[in-house]
Amino acid sequence: MSKLCDLKPHVLRYWEQEFSQLQPDTRRGNRRYYQQEEILLIRKIRQLLYFEGFTIQGAKSKLSDRQFVKETTSKVEIEKAQSELELSDEQQSKNTPENLDNLKIQLNEILKILK
Repeated sequence: MSKLCDLKPHVLRYWEQEFSQLQPDTRRGNRRYYQQEEILLIRKIRQLLYFEGFTIQGAKSKLSDRQFVKETTSKVEIEKAQSELELSDEQQSKNTPENLDNLKIQLNEILKILK
């Protein structure tokens, strides 16, 4: 999980205490299981704190806006996040419809940035 979000585990644990929206299921051995929406929220929190200069209090305030959270965890954002995942060597060598769809999503995001 920490690799997926590019964070150290202790940062995730701290954020779980600070952000009430992060409530992963815990199972045997205190292992945490995050839902897709929580992963997207973690990635958004990381963006707000590390790249947009928000404080923790400012990020909490931003995440208290239900519309913002709804947009952050939308189906489009889930697809975008999935397209950003690294593919294994085996998957990269295949021109499957799924790989092509991921490529299309990434290219569309680049076009949006360039416009």
